[in-house]
Amino acid sequence: EVIVFDKDLKLIRTFGQGSRDGKLKYPAGVAVGNNVIAVSEFRDHVVKKFSLQGDYLSKFGSYGSRDGQFNNPRGLCFNTKGLLYVVDNSNCRVQVFTGIGNNIW
Repeated sequence: EVIVFDKDLKLIRTFGQGSRDGKLKYPAGVAVGNNVIAVSEFRDHVVKKFSLQGDYLSKFGSYGSRDGQFNNPRGLCFNTKGLLYVVDNSNCRVQVFTGIGNNIW
């Protein structure tokens, strides 16, 4: 589950407790950019995207070592151009994606 606070640490919302694809079982990293919240799911080997209000939008990735696949993804970061960097922990690499989840390198 993701818990969102304001600058005064007042609870704004929680999300990720839903069912199916919107549920977060093993969240490891979170990043905000491109008007989405990206969350890495390290045991499910995917990155899930949510709206800024916490509504599930989509996911990308799968288990493996090919481009666009993950083995325990962890840290996430958007750069100033909106590209998403994903630390692919057990594959010992960082992958870069467009805002819609297309692998760049």
